[in-house]
Amino acid sequence: MVNLKTKYFGKNTLLLLFIPLILSAFINTWNLTGFPSLHVDEGYYMWKTISTLQIQDLQPTDSYFAPYFGQIFMASILGLIGYPDTLNPNLDASSIESLYLIPRLIMSIFAILDTFLIFKITEKRYGVKVAFIATVLFVVMPYGWLLKRIFLETIQLPLLLTSVLLLLYLKKDIDITKPHRSEIKNITFILFSGTFLGLAIFTKIPVVAMIPLIGYLVFTNSNNNRFKNLAIWFIPVILIPLIWPVHAYSIGEFDKWIEDVLYQTQRESKPLINTLTTYFENDPVMFLLGFAGIVYAVIKRDYFILLFSIPFLLFLYWIDYVSAFHLIPLFPIFAIAGSKVIVELFNLLPNLKIRNSLPYITLSVIAIFCLISVFLLISIDTNSLIFQTQVELIHYLQKTNGSVTLVGSALYLWIPHYIFDLYYNTTSYDSTKPLQTNKFILIDDPRYQKIIKEKTPRGIFHNELFSQTKLVETVKLQPPVKKYNISVYPYTNLRQSSITKNIEIRSNY
Repeated sequence: MVNLKTKYFGKNTLLLLFIPLILSAFINTWNLTGFPSLHVDEGYYMWKTISTLQIQDLQPTDSYFAPYFGQIFMASILGLIGYPDTLNPNLDASSIESLYLIPRLIMSIFAILDTFLIFKITEKRYGVKVAFIATVLFVVMPYGWLLKRIFLETIQLPLLLTSVLLLLYLKKDIDITKPHRSEIKNITFILFSGTFLGLAIFTKIPVVAMIPLIGYLVFTNSNNNRFKNLAIWFIPVILIPLIWPVHAYSIGEFDKWIEDVLYQTQRESKPLINTLTTYFENDPVMFLLGFAGIVYAVIKRDYFILLFSIPFLLFLYWIDYVSAFHLIPLFPIFAIAGSKVIVELFNLLPNLKIRNSLPYITLSVIAIFCLISVFLLISIDTNSLIFQTQVELIHYLQKTNGSVTLVGSALYLWIPHYIFDLYYNTTSYDSTKPLQTNKFILIDDPRYQKIIKEKTPRGIFHNELFSQTKLVETVKLQPPVKKYNISVYPYTNLRQSSITKNIEIRSNY
């Protein structure tokens, strides 16, 4: 990082924005299908997306675990580029890989858009210096590899950030020469902000905890008619997510909708503190900076940072089932809060030259350390075996006569049917419903091995299925993968992005 004074930075905003955008584009598009490892939820989301794209079913997995906007939005983008036909899919591992490459590339574009939005939000709220540091921190944080996965949170984040940014452009001082035009402009920003937040909630519900933040921005950035503006903003925030239960009611599945939504609050405990501990192990620098910034915001009564973080953390604590990717909506505010604490603490120094230089020196040290950590991770190939297994599975399914059920991770369940037009029933690892056919094929991977050892209804059900099968084929990683010490940072991240060494295809016939 070059050591430049704040005055120079203020005159070169485009340059300051350009630097993190280039970094973001490079990091987020590097080795997209190699690292991180494909997550089971990516299989579920692609399953729903491709079903929506082919106008078959909004609920192909028979569950109301998430609203529809994410899959509709993704299906629209994929439809515009002619996916999957433009890829000319065939039965080899590189072709299967490309089926995940395109959706992951879209996720990376969203991450680059997030970078731009974070810069503009922070610039409007705290100035260019804080914006530049915050955006670089966001880009280089090692745990940012979560943004590459096909998660609803990755789709949701730019919607949330856009909702925030629009309200920072409200005009408190109405132009007295054109008051009507100024008022219409403000109302337009407020309506669009509510629409983007409504779409974010319609993507995944937990972001409802951001309502206090954005409501606060509507109220404080309005000069008059504050309660009227709040009411206008609130209309799309409520009406858009209501499409989800209304649709379920219209097709006679409202009881199923209630059951699945309540299930989300009744799953086995996976407390927030455990996920925060994992965050610390995988990205200690950003974790400490982010929470130091939140503590500093408490001292300074910075309601923007507090309302962006505390209600969401409390919501996750109440849900009591928190996975790593549930923290994605907090990544921007951790970067912003960390940047602000760096800048304001160094502003306490009496020497002007040192005060202007130290934030960028500090940022340079942090950025170099994080970039080394990032590239040590994103250069690893964790998914080759999954693509090869999919090829072998499809070959086996093509030889199958009669009806059969495919039991496995959602990663394997959608491609044979939607891409290669094979017909079969499906049962995911999470299901305990009786199979609809006598014959079944089972994908035995490391996650399945953990499930059949569980002393739960799910574990007992799948252990019984497993005991009825015989080995068809073992797919092994060739050449053998390099061994990494997952107790040493940054390879602690491999606990959540593991390298699978072998997968078995089994059947009961």
